Amino acid sequence: MRFVASLIGITLLCAQVIADELDLSLNNDALRLQYVYKMESSGLNLDTGWLHHSDNGDILHAGVHLVDLASSGRDKLEAGLGGRFVYTNGDHSDQSGFAVPIGGFVRFTPEAINRLSVVGSLYYAPSILAIGDMDEYQEASFRVSYSVIRDADMYVGARYARGDYKKGVADARFDSGMHIGMTLRF
Repeated sequence: MRFVASLIGITLLCAQVIADELDLSLNNDALRLQYVYKMESSGLNLDTGWLHHSDNGDILHAGVHLVDLASSGRDKLEAGLGGRFVYTNGDHSDQSGFAVPIGGFVRFTPEAINRLSVVGSLYYAPSILAIGDMDEYQEASFRVSYSVIRDADMYVGARYARGDYKKGVADARFDSGMHIGMTLRF
């Protein structure tokens, strides 16, 4: 748990010094905190995050994505492709492991309703990209967000995060269900 507290402290310190985006989402059982540093000149986004489920454990991740517009029309379609390094630590005995899921996200913002966005993401690590006790990792999310002010969004979404483990260790569903959240841009 000290490691998680240290990661949160470093994330919040970085958010004050060089932050670009801080995202917080929660439901009755789970909380996710994510920090994204956008390197505008190269199109790279670096992110780190922590997902905590009160019964099922924690997921820590660090990732990199190449982000750009995927459309040329009036309506903005932004996409990011890349991957993450993920560590999972379940609350059940021997549920831990590492994975390197690949995937990405898309964000659609129609020009006619430019305060509204629809965002989806998908990450997958088959057994070849899993390390230690982990055999497979899957994560998917979908959300609809509304820009309350220029640099802050509120959203409602659904998330699914699951780690499958090798023989003798139970699989863990770290989160599945609806959540609410906010994104702050600095």
